[in-house]
Amino acid sequence: MSFVIRFAKTEDLESIRAIYNNAVKTSTATLETDERDITAQRHWLAQHNGDPYPCFVAEDRDGIIAGWASLSPYNAKPGYRGAAENSVYVDTRAQGQGIGEALLQALLDDAPQRHIRTIVALISTDNLPSVSLHEKLGFRLIGTLERVGEKFGRDVDVSIFQWHLR
Repeated sequence: MSFVIRFAKTEDLESIRAIYNNAVKTSTATLETDERDITAQRHWLAQHNGDPYPCFVAEDRDGIIAGWASLSPYNAKPGYRGAAENSVYVDTRAQGQGIGEALLQALLDDAPQRHIRTIVALISTDNLPSVSLHEKLGFRLIGTLERVGEKFGRDVDVSIFQWHLR
């Protein structure tokens, strides 16, 4: 699959929402249990306009959004402003084609100009593709929070990965 990575635009709103809501319904990639409505998605995208937190999309040659990745505040306290949390979601039909890696790399490449020096990833321990992706791009396992989440009627452990600007 051929795709281009670019900043998200308002026109991408519904595609981003559809990919995220599928993860809400089918996986522990997010511990959100309620699908995002269009108003919430519009608000979310406004907060990820690149000032300072970006959202990137992977667009295929037919103009279809195959995935997205964003940085969000790690913590709202001012002393954490150099840290961000990342999210990477790929449409299930496009997984395994390098899209997640390209999106995450775009976040890492873009972080320095936004004065972000460390990125944290909170990953459900059963999400092995995401664990592998983050390790491949230099994230280091910091620790695991046991039974910190619950989804689909079971406890979920969440591992904390961290990347530092070199």
